[in-house]
Amino acid sequence: MVLLAAGLALVLESCSPQLAPIGHYQATQVVADGNAGDWEVPLRFSNSEHTFQYSITNDRKNIYICIISDNQATQLRMLRYGITVYFDPKGEKNKNISLEFPVRKTDDNSYNNSNSITASSEKNAANALLLQSNYFNTSGFSNIENGQFSVESKKSDIKVAIKLHDDSTLVYEAIVPFNDIPGIDPTESKIKNFSVGIAVSYSPFARNNSNNSMRPSFGMHGMRFGGGGRGGSQRNQPAKEEDEWYKFCPAFGGPGK
Repeated sequence: MVLLAAGLALVLESCSPQLAPIGHYQATQVVADGNAGDWEVPLRFSNSEHTFQYSITNDRKNIYICIISDNQATQLRMLRYGITVYFDPKGEKNKNISLEFPVRKTDDNSYNNSNSITASSEKNAANALLLQSNYFNTSGFSNIENGQFSVESKKSDIKVAIKLHDDSTLVYEAIVPFNDIPGIDPTESKIKNFSVGIAVSYSPFARNNSNNSMRPSFGMHGMRFGGGGRGGSQRNQPAKEEDEWYKFCPAFGGPGK
């Protein structure tokens, strides 16, 4: 009992001053392939609107992120605007280190047309966007230049994947090495506070249609939600973010430690 109490005190002290909970150690291998078979489903957390769920784990080498959504409007937001994952080694909500995926290649605007997407064609729209989503953006990492990379690039150790399944669930996975995150050293014995933010962007002029669902449409400015805009200046506004943050102590000691 004395040893147990001493061990608990050491863990709490190592997570000071704000006593973040111990994260979940990833004891089994994760492959970034857009399949949720490596994860315990349902995932551990969800956003406030329950339109997507997510889990974040780690081992001594990597942080692992999985996001699943079966909400079509949310899926289209993720594919159109991308998912941004933030990493803050101070355990706060700073956005200096970020991974954005999926993104379309800068000069790829091939999926534009003047027709509104109906409910029956949303999956087709998602599949079309997936074909263009083979790139990710990085900012603030060590050993990686800020910029855009192909998912097949050998210039980065970051691994990402996204896949739309036959049961209409969208699965996102990312593997990010600790060595690429400034301020984190997984070889240290002392556990540090850490936080990960997951942000899904949305159009600033989105509004509900007559049956209270978000319907995207395409035009000269790409996909937009709410069917019809209020003017060119508003359609050109940058997408806004809805973010969820998870603060924890990376479980560097292994399962249960």
